Amino acid sequence: MKKLLTDWRLAWLLLLLPVALFLPAMPIDETRYLSVAWEMRASGDFLLLHLNGAPYTDKGPLLFWLVNAAWSVAGLNVWIVRLGVLAVSLASLLLFERLVRRLGTDSSDGNAALARRATLMLAGIVYIALFSSAIMFDVLLTACVLVAMHGVLDLDARRWRRGVVLFAVGLGTGLLVKGPVVLLDAGMVALVAAWWSATAREEKAKWHGCVVLGMLGGVAIALAWALSAYGLQGFWDAVVLRQTIGRVAKSFAHQRPLWWYFMVLPLMLLPWTLALRAPWAAWRGALLAPSRALRFAMAWFIPAFVAFCIVSGKQPHYLLPLLPAVALYLAQVLGSEGGRLRNRLFAALVLVAGFALAAVPYLAARAGDIAWIGRLVKAGTLTESSLHVFAGIWPLWGVLALALGIWLLRKRDGTAVELTLASAAVAMIGMLTLAQGVGPYVDVTAAAMRIKDFQTRGQPIAHLAWHHGLFEFPGRLTQPLEKVNYSDLRAWCEAHPDGEIVSFYTKYPITAKPDVEMPYRFGRIRFWHAADILTMPPPGAPPKADDEDDTPED
Repeated sequence: MKKLLTDWRLAWLLLLLPVALFLPAMPIDETRYLSVAWEMRASGDFLLLHLNGAPYTDKGPLLFWLVNAAWSVAGLNVWIVRLGVLAVSLASLLLFERLVRRLGTDSSDGNAALARRATLMLAGIVYIALFSSAIMFDVLLTACVLVAMHGVLDLDARRWRRGVVLFAVGLGTGLLVKGPVVLLDAGMVALVAAWWSATAREEKAKWHGCVVLGMLGGVAIALAWALSAYGLQGFWDAVVLRQTIGRVAKSFAHQRPLWWYFMVLPLMLLPWTLALRAPWAAWRGALLAPSRALRFAMAWFIPAFVAFCIVSGKQPHYLLPLLPAVALYLAQVLGSEGGRLRNRLFAALVLVAGFALAAVPYLAARAGDIAWIGRLVKAGTLTESSLHVFAGIWPLWGVLALALGIWLLRKRDGTAVELTLASAAVAMIGMLTLAQGVGPYVDVTAAAMRIKDFQTRGQPIAHLAWHHGLFEFPGRLTQPLEKVNYSDLRAWCEAHPDGEIVSFYTKYPITAKPDVEMPYRFGRIRFWHAADILTMPPPGAPPKADDEDDTPED
C-alpha cells in the first residue's frame, strides 16, 4: 500500500474522533466489559476472567488484554479504549482494501478501482460508523476475520506456509475474542474454496490439509489460554456447552425468528439501500455470473449468513464481520454499466432525523401542554424521567443534521466519497447527541463511590437483583457487590439491619423512602437503609423472576 491514509480516510477518521473522545461507556454491555477488564487489572489475574468476583466465562480474554494495554498507555480512561477500537476499525479498512486488490491482479487498474469502491462502501455503512469505537467484540473480531481471509488468499497463491500461519492467527485471535463464531465468519470461505479458487480445485488434498492445519493452529492458540485459565472440565462446561452448543441449539439470549436478519440487514446497509441505483441486469448478473472476487464474497457471506439465521440468538452486530463481503458486492454493482448513486432519499431521511432531533427537546420541555404526549405518559410509554432527559438535548444536533441533509440535497447525483463522509457525519451527530443528552444519566460514578465507601467501612451493602457489573469500573471496586433476590430481601435485611440496599430496577414494590436517589438512564438508582425496608409489609411476589433481570450477553 502506497499510503496508509488517503484524504477520505483521514476525513472519515476525524469525523468519528469526537465520538471516541467524548462518548461515555454505555450500559450495560460496555460498562460490563470495562468492569471485567478492571477486575483483571485489580486482581492481577490475566488468564481467568472475573465479573463481580465470579468467573466470567462468556467471552475470551483478548479484548480485555487490549483494554489493559490501552490503560497502561493513558491511564484508566474510557476515551483511550475507544481510540484503540477506532484504530482497529481503520486497520480493518486497510486490510479489506488490500484483500480486494489481492482477489485480482495487483497491477490491474480495474481491480484497484473495485478495491477503492468496496472500501468506501464498507466505511460508508452507517452501522459500521456507529460501531467504529464501540467497546464490544465485533470490531476486533472483524479485524481477526480479515487476517484469516488474507491467509486463505495466501493458500490460493500457493504460499502454503504463510497461508497456514495467517489463517491460524486470524482464527486463533478470533477465538480469543468471541469464541467459535469466528469459524463461521472466516472458516466457510476456505471450506467451499473450490467454487472460487483454481488452486483449491487443482490441489484438493494439499488445500484441505492446509485448511485443517490452519484451523488446528487457531484452536491451539485458543486452547493454550483456555486450558490454562479453566482446566479441561471448566473449558468444556463454560465454552463448549454453554457458549457454543447452547447458542446454536436454543439461544439463552436474544431469541428471534428465522427471518429476522432479512428485515434488519437492509437497515444496517444504509445509506446504500437508498442511494445505490443500477439496472436489474447489474444486480442479477453480479449474482448469476459472478467474478472471482464476487465468488469469494458470496462464499464468505452466504453460508455464514444462513447459519446465523438458523441460530436462535440474533443481534445486528453479529453480522459485522460479514459486511465487508456485502460491501464488495455493492461495489461491483456500482461499477457496472448504469451504476450510480443518488443522494435525495438518504438526504430526506437525514432531514427527518434532524427535524426530530431539533424538535424533541422543545416537545419534552412542554410535554404538559401537549395532549398526545400526556397520553403517552399516562400509558407508560414515556416517563417523567425520559422527558427530563429529552428536554436536555441540545437542538444544535438537530440543526447540524438538517444542514447535512440540505447539503446532500444540493444535487441529485452523489459520489461514494461524499456519501461515505455523510454517513460518518450522521454517526457522529447521533453519538454526540447520545453523549450530551444521555451521558450525564449513565454516569454512575457517584453511586459507585458510595458503594465503595460502604465496602471500605465494612458496612454491609447489596444490590437488589443482578447489577451486571455496572459499578465495578466507575467505583474501582476491589470487593464483589453482593446480589440479593427480591424473595430474599427481607431475610437479608434482618441479617444486616445496619446494611444498605441499592438497585437501579424500578419494578420492585418497595414502599420505604430511599435514603438517596440518583438519576440513571430513564429511571433512578436508589439506596435504602435495611432497617427502613424492614418496616414494610412482607414482600409479595416480584413482578417477574429475579433471574429475568439478567440482561442477556452480547
